[in-house]
Amino acid sequence: MRCIFCKTDSSSSKSVEHIIPESLGNKNGKLLKGVVCDRCNNYFAHKIEKVVLEMGYFQSLRARLMIENKKGILPKLLGFTKNKEVVEVRFLQDDSNTIEVRCSDSAVKILSNSNEIYVPFIPEPPKDDINISKFLGKIALEALAKRVSTIDGWQNDFVDNCSLDELRNFVRYGKGYKIWSYHIRRIDSENQVKYDKKLNKYIEKLNEYDFLIPDKPDVDNDIHNLDNLYFVMAIMGIEYTINLTNAGLDRYIKWLSDNQGKSILQMEKSEFHKHYL
Repeated sequence: MRCIFCKTDSSSSKSVEHIIPESLGNKNGKLLKGVVCDRCNNYFAHKIEKVVLEMGYFQSLRARLMIENKKGILPKLLGFTKNKEVVEVRFLQDDSNTIEVRCSDSAVKILSNSNEIYVPFIPEPPKDDINISKFLGKIALEALAKRVSTIDGWQNDFVDNCSLDELRNFVRYGKGYKIWSYHIRRIDSENQVKYDKKLNKYIEKLNEYDFLIPDKPDVDNDIHNLDNLYFVMAIMGIEYTINLTNAGLDRYIKWLSDNQGKSILQMEKSEFHKHYL
């Protein structure tokens, strides 16, 4: 077995790679041991995922939606009082609709008089950040590996697929591009809780993803050659799109225009699978 990123032998690797981080609510979407080696897993966890999850948007998002990290800890938010003294705010996971506030004695006096705390709202992540582009590229490659992992002999074919090397080298080593372009837009609300009649309970949608091939592939000796393969993912209502085969978004922008801006994640399967997926 070889790692899908660094291509070295990963047969003895022990770590399990979560495609989307647990700290964004993903508990089940993961790869088998060895698909990503321990060294690459550790790199992504500390050099990419940690950096992204500590960004203001993601901290604010996780705190608002009360999403614990893998250690069961809720993130805190920095807010301020009426006279701009900084306080720490944490939402509590109970039915009391209360928040925990940590602050100085002087801030307590101010709060006792005004009962006002201001917490900045950050609506979306930055659109041109190198760490987010690496983060999305890492998720895209792992999601593709998960998708094809039911095929016999998939791993060697995946590792040796040179059409993925540009993204692979950018994500793992920062080579080739200053930034790998990605597309961000809001397609739904943050809180997506719906009642499931079959299960007879409320279900919260935290994330989902799929792949889009906007053009018919060229076929040569049963090998499908793709000019563009897009990974489209939504996390708490924000849609992220990245191209696995090159850093271009032009074809995706045109595809959106041709489809009235509708996300493939909001289409019926038969509706977007006609686009050669």
